[in-house]
Amino acid sequence: MLINFALHKLGRRKSRNLLAVISIAIGIGSLLVFMGLNKGIKTATFQEMERRNPLTQITVRAPAEETGIIPFFTRTGEGRIQQHHIDKILSIRGVKNVYPETQFNNFASIEIRIFGQTLITDAMVFGVPKGFIEDDIKNPDLWDSREEPYPAVVPRQLLNIYNLTVAGPQNLPTLSEEALIGRTIILHPNYSTFFPVKTASLEEVELEIVGFSDRVNLIGATIPFEIVENLNRSYTESPESRILELFVETQDATQTVAVAEKIEDLGFETFYFQKNVKDVEARLDYLRNSLGAISIIIMAMAAIAIMSTFLATISERAKEIGLFRSLGATKGHIKKLILTEAGIMGITGSLLGIVLGIIAGTVINKMGIEELDYTTLDSTKLVLFDYKIIIYSIIFGILLSLVSAYIPARKASSTAPIEALNR
Repeated sequence: MLINFALHKLGRRKSRNLLAVISIAIGIGSLLVFMGLNKGIKTATFQEMERRNPLTQITVRAPAEETGIIPFFTRTGEGRIQQHHIDKILSIRGVKNVYPETQFNNFASIEIRIFGQTLITDAMVFGVPKGFIEDDIKNPDLWDSREEPYPAVVPRQLLNIYNLTVAGPQNLPTLSEEALIGRTIILHPNYSTFFPVKTASLEEVELEIVGFSDRVNLIGATIPFEIVENLNRSYTESPESRILELFVETQDATQTVAVAEKIEDLGFETFYFQKNVKDVEARLDYLRNSLGAISIIIMAMAAIAIMSTFLATISERAKEIGLFRSLGATKGHIKKLILTEAGIMGITGSLLGIVLGIIAGTVINKMGIEELDYTTLDSTKLVLFDYKIIIYSIIFGILLSLVSAYIPARKASSTAPIEALNR
């Protein structure tokens, strides 16, 4: 009975009530999109982090003062990571394997021929064991080659950098992993475009791209560990290869933190997913708070629209309310009537907002995923909805309508019957 009466009253002022419903719909739709966007970005970010730094992987480095650029230039830094350190780490309970990363002990440049042009750029050359990146190599048997062209794995992030900063602005074709697999690149050991003192010779070593990985060093090409040792013996005055860092694989993700703490007790720095996740979450919280602030502004505008609608409605229905009171309606009855009308508007606006939000999210996903095709970020959805977000949005929309209508409802119930009838 009350609901039918409320529907009848709402139908008498369709235009004004429709505007209030649209305000609620816009607010709820925006809230839904912002929550879905926050969830989608957070999910994609953690997926990307976990792909680059699996939950069972720990990166181990010597203290910063004993590594870095100074030892590289002066050749006086020997680094602290030695074979006996690897043996100690392997003996730690929970460690499954240890993969050392070494480096070519001199300057080097890489020559790339692409789209009819030749580009030579300084790059570093790293070496890792096959087991560390075996899953990223299209044909793992190629990694065992000891003849030129030597197998090389390229950082997947470089595709992202090229496609976004070079291909897009200069209207060049974008590159894909499939198009580059099997391509030959030229390594020039002891050659630098930045330091002419090292450019006495331009020797060539052929490398063949056999895969792309998120786990290899971003600032150069990665080749087999043994090949780097051979290059150091053949082209440098420091034939002994130094271990730059270790990639420790734990037996289980639950053991990662404990293993890392024991490695730190040996005097090394450790980096792993669980350690970095707090910093990432703090940055994502900033995004969430920013989107939340925008949502609050939109919701405030919707609340004002609802309150204004009911204040105007109550002013027009003053005599009607006075008649109800004189016929025995209590203050509670009047409040219940107004709040029922607000609840109906809230439900209608919330459902409409959910539809608008899903449509907007679908459009954003389509446009966003098309852009992500030019990056290494692997995500099927940029705006991610689930049933909890939808339910929370509907509940919030109804509560917003009820709260916004409470002051007008209280004002209406406080109107004296005689005073209202005499207006």
